[in-house]
Amino acid sequence: MENDETRSVAPLSLRTILVFSGALLFYLLSAGFKDSAYNNYTLLAQAWLHGHVWLSGPVSGIDALQYAGHWYIIEAPLPAVLMLPVVLLFGDHANQVVVGAICAAIAVSAADLLFERMGLTARLRWWLTTFFAAGTVLWWCTAFGAVWMFAHVAGIMFVLLALVECYGRKRGWLIGLFIGCAALCRFPLILSVIPILAWLYAHEDANDYRAFRSFAIGFIPLLLVYGWYNYIRWHTLSDIGYTVWYHQDQVGEPTGSPFRLRYLPFNLYSFFFLPPEWMSHFPWLKPTSFGVALTFTSPALLLAFLAPFRNRETLIWWSATLLTAVPSLLYYVNGFEQFGMRHSLDFTAFLLPLMARGFQRAHGWLWYGLIVLSIAANAYGIWYSWAYHGFSVVPR
Repeated sequence: MENDETRSVAPLSLRTILVFSGALLFYLLSAGFKDSAYNNYTLLAQAWLHGHVWLSGPVSGIDALQYAGHWYIIEAPLPAVLMLPVVLLFGDHANQVVVGAICAAIAVSAADLLFERMGLTARLRWWLTTFFAAGTVLWWCTAFGAVWMFAHVAGIMFVLLALVECYGRKRGWLIGLFIGCAALCRFPLILSVIPILAWLYAHEDANDYRAFRSFAIGFIPLLLVYGWYNYIRWHTLSDIGYTVWYHQDQVGEPTGSPFRLRYLPFNLYSFFFLPPEWMSHFPWLKPTSFGVALTFTSPALLLAFLAPFRNRETLIWWSATLLTAVPSLLYYVNGFEQFGMRHSLDFTAFLLPLMARGFQRAHGWLWYGLIVLSIAANAYGIWYSWAYHGFSVVPR
């Protein structure tokens, strides 16, 4: 394993502060400082502050599920925790998109710090940090921080904080806490626990199970709280919200699971082949409401394939990537009403260390060009969304 030694953890550097500040301003300007009409997490935080976990009534246009006489938000709950202090201060005027922008700026800062701890040069760090900030759908999801997008942004923030610690002091309890928080933003991220534990075990000097115990201290309490939260909503420790929603959704099925093998072909097509539509007039390219494949929006992700394959580090992060991608590949919808593929943010964080190793091995003009192309594609998505309001989540 190269460059995996424990590095000293210094206070926040001037560079980190500048990266955070620049990213925050960049995202706020991209969002036009506007809030989203799909503000589930603001509504959920308000409900909690009123002493219950259900909404006061049905809300049109969002995933509110009627169950046992009440209306419930079905999304994972932790982003509502992030909204609590803002709702306390601003009430109905709490801006969910601004909180999402703060989360995204933290994620970008964490990515830059991750690259530093991996031993990248300052120049490569700038290129990869800029790619992550503006060459992935993190940009679009942050600018239009509806409930689904906010969950992705918060989830990737916590994963990157965990990865920074993985390349730092490797405190298992802190990594477990971050991964638990990530899973309570986006459920598929719980599948990253196995490769994360493999990483911790591989770096435990005594090669015993102390790393597992430390991880559990941070991780398991969050699972217990989540089980309790499910019980007071659904009267079971498991989360049945998405399944019940699937049974009622017009594009779902009245029985069974929302995760099925028969949804795999379309999701594979969505992730790798779905192009924008061609128009005979300006602006000629129209992103579809089903999204646009990663092949067209973030081609620089190909750098991940240049990471040295016969390497434990590479195998661990590819395992995390594939495991967290599986639920999205089997899910009955691909996350439509989106630019790009928002579900890709579930695994993008794990591709970043792979890209870093690939960039260290081969940083020729082709890869710089693909980063520039990725940024241009996502800039087009932002511009098109504002100019034509091609998606329902774009505020007017």
